[in-house]
Amino acid sequence: MKVNSIVKRISAAVITGCMLLTGLTSSTSAALTDGMITDSIISIKYKVSQEDINRAKQERDAARRRANEVNSRLNSLNGQQTELNNELANLNQMSAEQRAQYEIIAGQLQAALEAKQAALERFIAAQENLEEKQEQFANRVNAMFEFQNKSTLEVLLESDSIAGFFTNLEIIALIADADNQAIDELQIAMDDAQLQADAAMEEADEMQRIADAKQAELDELERRIGVTTAALEEVSTQITSAERERDNLNAEASRLDQRVRDLTRQYQVQQAQNYSGGGTKVVSGISFTWPVASRNITSPYGYRIHPISGVRKLHTGMDIGSSYGSTIVAAASGTVIQVNLPVPGRNTGGSGYGNYLIISHGNGVTTLYGHCRNIYVSSGQSVSRGQKIAEVGSTGSSTGPHLHFEVRVNGSTVNPRSYLP
Repeated sequence: MKVNSIVKRISAAVITGCMLLTGLTSSTSAALTDGMITDSIISIKYKVSQEDINRAKQERDAARRRANEVNSRLNSLNGQQTELNNELANLNQMSAEQRAQYEIIAGQLQAALEAKQAALERFIAAQENLEEKQEQFANRVNAMFEFQNKSTLEVLLESDSIAGFFTNLEIIALIADADNQAIDELQIAMDDAQLQADAAMEEADEMQRIADAKQAELDELERRIGVTTAALEEVSTQITSAERERDNLNAEASRLDQRVRDLTRQYQVQQAQNYSGGGTKVVSGISFTWPVASRNITSPYGYRIHPISGVRKLHTGMDIGSSYGSTIVAAASGTVIQVNLPVPGRNTGGSGYGNYLIISHGNGVTTLYGHCRNIYVSSGQSVSRGQKIAEVGSTGSSTGPHLHFEVRVNGSTVNPRSYLP
């Protein structure tokens, strides 16, 4: 009667677990329809293994790593964007300052060009004046030539009187002096006009060189502004792309995290089913059952390369992979003869077996339960097969949550798998 009651309670728990899993499956199926997760949980009929959970965790962790890498790249791009914005602001300010300077230089150039034009006009006027004086000079030369070709006697004979003779000689001398003075003035005017024209042209040429140099600086600034603007647009495009990639990876990681939870729950339900119907095996007159619901043997009994020390040595027990907090039961009835709790209630910490206990079952047979999180029995306490005695952890020298299960006969370890159904 008591056995039937226990069976009914276990069956009810399994049905409840199935209903819970079915609800989780329907609520999460919509979130997993984007093609990233195609093997989501469909029903309790699909058998989930610890490898399925580990694989889902690896995919989730990989997505998180990629998201972190993209986020680091995004931080770098944001830094580049800030630098480019600062550079663009500086270039625009420089361009404004250079343009203001160019406006001043352009005004000076215009004044120089106007001065150059005025000097050229004066030079042209001087040339015209020279031509006029040259014509006058030519006429006087002709007249003088007529007088100069006459002898003094001819001048005297043509004069009305002695006074007229001297007057004519004086007039000839005055004309010669006047012509010489006109030639000097003409040369002075020409020299002055040439100097002014040369100075104006030199100043205009210098201002043109300055204006051309300033224009080249402006052109270079405009080129740099264009290059910086293009680089800024490229970085902005990369930032948008990286943000989208990061968000997609985070969303994928969240979906995979939900998948891990769903698989873990289904796995626990399956293990509960397996555990309730796991049966027993009698060895040396002792009835044994599995100490945890999981059947995932991650490291069997025998020689191996130790996962932490890297040394080849005998693995004295059997590692059964399970999740943190999973129930550990006594594999057989007996008496607790040792409890060691260096880090009580913790998932990790300590060394060696970490938190562990040993149960004596008679006939020299003992079992050891290592790497526990919590232990619920004390030394000297009698326990029954299937009674909860501890929880799975990863204390001691451990790389993840599991139960290290040992069977010893007269103090020597043997293969535990031979004692389990």
